[in-house]
Amino acid sequence: MTRMAFDTRTQNAWKELIEKEAMTRVSWHRTFKPNPNDDEWFKRGFYTQATEKPVNRSLPSIVFPPRPKPRYDPNDTLDELAKKLDLEHNPNALKEMYPADKHHKDVLFDGFSKEEKGRYKYLNLRKVIPPENKYQYPVSNTMEYGWKLGESGQEFKAPTHARGKIVEESFYRRNGVF
Repeated sequence: MTRMAFDTRTQNAWKELIEKEAMTRVSWHRTFKPNPNDDEWFKRGFYTQATEKPVNRSLPSIVFPPRPKPRYDPNDTLDELAKKLDLEHNPNALKEMYPADKHHKDVLFDGFSKEEKGRYKYLNLRKVIPPENKYQYPVSNTMEYGWKLGESGQEFKAPTHARGKIVEESFYRRNGVF
C-alpha cells in the first residue's frame, strides 16, 4: 500500500471524514437502540429504514441536440460527388498532403542517407516547412491545436522578469558526462 503525503489540509479532511462517520454511527445507534429483551433490534432498524417512503426524485429529461444537416446526399454516386468537388480543375481536392516541390524531389533522389544526402536531407528540408503549407487540413487532433497559429501574429518569447537558471549554470560543474 502506498503512503499518502499528508499535509495539514489532508489531515483535517481525513479527521472530518472520520468524525462524520462516528457521528453517523452514534446517531443511528441512538435512533435504533437495542432492547436487551429484543434480539431482533438490528432487523427492526434495517426494516424501518428500508420501508420508509422514498424521496420523490425524478431524473431530468434528456434533450438531444438537433441532427446536423448531411454534407452530401447519401444516394449520390461517386461521379456526382466528383462533379460537386470539381476534381477536373482541382485534382488535389481529395488528397491530405500537398505534393512536394520539384526542388525537394530532386534532393530526395540525390545521394544516400549515410552521406547526409538523399532521404536524410529531404526530410530535414520538409521538417522546416510548417504543417499549414504541407497539409490541406489538420489530419490529426494534435495538429488542430497549433493549426494556423502563425497567422495570429504572436511572437512567443521569454518574459523580461522571468527566473533564470542561475544556480544550474553557476553551481553545477560541467564534467563532460552529459
